[in-house]
Amino acid sequence: MSSSTNVAMHTASVESLAEVFRCFICMEKLRDARLCPHCSKLCCFPCIRRWLTDQRQQCPHCRASLRLHDLVNCRWAEEVTIQLDSLQINEISKQKREDKDKCDLHREKLSVYCSTCSKCICHQCALFNGTVHSGHTFLQLDDVYQVNMTMINDQMTQLKRRHVELICLVQDVERNVDNIKTAKDDRIRETRNAVHVMMARLDEQLKTKLDLLNSQRSQFSRETELIEHVLQDIEHKIKTSGKAEIISKQQDLLQSIQFIYRKPMTSFVTTPIPSDFSSEIVPQYDSSTYVINNFTILQHNVDPVYSQPLQINGLTWRLKVYPDGNGTVRGTYLSVFLELTTGLSEPSKYEYRVEMIHQLSKDPVKNIIREFASDFEVGECWGYNRFFRLEQLASEGFLENDTLILRFQVRPPTYYQKSRDQQWYTNHLENENHQLQNEIKVLRDKLDLVSNRRRNPDSATSSSHLYPMPDASKNTDDSTVIAINNNCIDETRRKPQVTPLAIEHVNRSRRMNDADGEQDEITTESDSSCPIESESLSSDDENDVDLENAYV
Repeated sequence: MSSSTNVAMHTASVESLAEVFRCFICMEKLRDARLCPHCSKLCCFPCIRRWLTDQRQQCPHCRASLRLHDLVNCRWAEEVTIQLDSLQINEISKQKREDKDKCDLHREKLSVYCSTCSKCICHQCALFNGTVHSGHTFLQLDDVYQVNMTMINDQMTQLKRRHVELICLVQDVERNVDNIKTAKDDRIRETRNAVHVMMARLDEQLKTKLDLLNSQRSQFSRETELIEHVLQDIEHKIKTSGKAEIISKQQDLLQSIQFIYRKPMTSFVTTPIPSDFSSEIVPQYDSSTYVINNFTILQHNVDPVYSQPLQINGLTWRLKVYPDGNGTVRGTYLSVFLELTTGLSEPSKYEYRVEMIHQLSKDPVKNIIREFASDFEVGECWGYNRFFRLEQLASEGFLENDTLILRFQVRPPTYYQKSRDQQWYTNHLENENHQLQNEIKVLRDKLDLVSNRRRNPDSATSSSHLYPMPDASKNTDDSTVIAINNNCIDETRRKPQVTPLAIEHVNRSRRMNDADGEQDEITTESDSSCPIESESLSSDDENDVDLENAYV
């Protein structure tokens, strides 16, 4: 009963002290506390400022003359207010705990633990409650409490260690996230001119890695919050304990702290998520140079001129140049196109650059460069109908000694597409090799059949309807037969192999022949939109990509 009285008195004293640290104007908790130098009353700065501004220049409590600059700033008052709030909360929680430790039946303090019922009871329940606890085993509640607290402290010690380790892991995860973001930014800078598909793949990889890291961080954060919550409870209990209790538990506290360092750090270290990305960096250009001699003579000819073919991963490219212009721009502009003569059957996008060399100064900065990305099909030409004005070629230093130098470069936009082209070319070579092996096998079978017929004349009659019998009067020996068949094999190898892609290209070219027998270009140039989408990689106003022969 005395304990309850002391608690009530202590609570009342805390509340009365809290009243002192309330604003005497709004009667609420102090905010940015100020003190009147005349009466030492505390008030909120917003409250007293409003009073002195709207009412009169005097203290609302003591009525003494007062100005804003006379007020004393009390920073310590807020700290005291926070401590008082904490004390009030502690007192309330302590009172609730004491109410929980009372018997519901007799309202007496719980002091006995019935191990049979696994229940905490008071002494009256143990002695005078009839047959409810008759014959049961009783233990002192304090002893049972100490045993339970020992187990809890052991678990708390492990949680403390885990808390420290998890904080380190969270920091590692944060650094890992930063490294991954930095690596992602680096990759984006490297692939700035790549297609949006590759950037989307990088973002997808980043999202996957960050999702995994965020999952780990969330898990560690949940564990950390749980540990912090438990530690707050322990610290609260320590604050509410007396000095004697803290001194008596000093050894346990020190042992729990030392226990944190016993478990090795490696047991909590996880393998970090690698910060590298399997990005498809844009490959390098493959280039070729086309030197056009006797340029002015070629201008009198309507037909285009072609560069030497450039082989890239099985694809064949060549530059197609109209020295006097093509279609509607003839006699005004130099027309330059890039043609895919051999390649995949489906359209594919490729980036290409056409560069005209400035021969007068040999300065690469003065070179004219046009670059685009277009979807190419076999036999199609993409390029520039208005590449450069013919009248300015010589005056600008690009035409020297009647020679024009063009350099063209081609690349797939990603290493993925480059690998795909290489795979297609590998399959194409394997198919050709398989066909040649079959032809060799057929020729060997024929050679064996002719040799067997020569060795066994009697069996030759049965197969005479398939192969003509050699003349017996010519005394043809085996070596002569072998030589003849070898010549057949050589003739077969010398026979040109026409691939399906070449046949398709030939058929396409034949379909585009004019009525007078001269071959028209794949398409005519026009200022209208191209049938296949093409992306510009340069900013010149005249650098409009054209599909050849889109104009009539």
